[in-house]
Amino acid sequence: MVNEFGYCSLDYEAAYARDSGVITCRATNKYGVDQTSATLVVKDEKGLVEETQLPEGRKGAHRIDDMERMAHDGGPYGVTAEEETEKIKPEIVLLPEPARVTEGETARFRCRVTGYPSPKVNWYLNGQLIRKSKRYRLRYDGIYYLEITEIKSYDSGQVRVVADNNLGSAEHTVKLDIQQKEDFRTHLRRAPETKTVAQGNEVKFRVRVVGRPEPVCQWFKNGALTSSDTCKFLHDDEEHTLMLLDISPEDTSVYSCEARNEYGEATSSASLTVEGIHRCAPVQTGTTGAALAQANHQGRRASE
Repeated sequence: MVNEFGYCSLDYEAAYARDSGVITCRATNKYGVDQTSATLVVKDEKGLVEETQLPEGRKGAHRIDDMERMAHDGGPYGVTAEEETEKIKPEIVLLPEPARVTEGETARFRCRVTGYPSPKVNWYLNGQLIRKSKRYRLRYDGIYYLEITEIKSYDSGQVRVVADNNLGSAEHTVKLDIQQKEDFRTHLRRAPETKTVAQGNEVKFRVRVVGRPEPVCQWFKNGALTSSDTCKFLHDDEEHTLMLLDISPEDTSVYSCEARNEYGEATSSASLTVEGIHRCAPVQTGTTGAALAQANHQGRRASE
């Protein structure tokens, strides 16, 4: 006998004709008792026993044949051909439970349904009918199971189970929450921006870096590692800043930030253009004319 997850079963490894009869399952707790029954019919192989061993003779054998035929056609347990068939609308007696799983894992749901004729059971994810596939596994062994493998973030939402027959339907909805898979790799959430500035100003390149353990950041100028002699490095939580002071046209370059931890690395670059200030030598207007006038005056005095 198996009893797990609210589901009980009685299994016969080898059944014989003497095992035929009514099997009753009774559940009891301090609030009351409930039970259900089913008829077990075990037929001997033909040719081994020519005559029925039942006390009612052939009449009893025909009665067993009728019960077996009804069971094969989907009739309810414990109902014989001589009894009036009671039709029952579906009821979900074991409700599926909400699930909270991490991306990439498997979400599992289960339910147990009663009713006659046997209800048809369907599962829905966010309103879409689930059909059996590689990702969606459907199984039944007295309990209906749904498994969603390799769960994705877009699977988040509602899972609904619906059971229906010609007497009615029953349904139940639960929530499926997806947790984002923890990613230890290094990521640059904000890249540095390309800048154009005038000579003599200061400029800052900022990046936002996440990862666990905390990544180490390094700045490069045209592929060469920058030095604290020519710039400043600032760090505030996830934000890393490269500050250049009193820049000149020689600072025009491509600056890169490389963030690295033991799980990976990330790099992003931006260019800096420094516009120089154009200076012209001063010109004194009228200097040439005055010099010529003075030279002419001196020449006249020499001739006198």
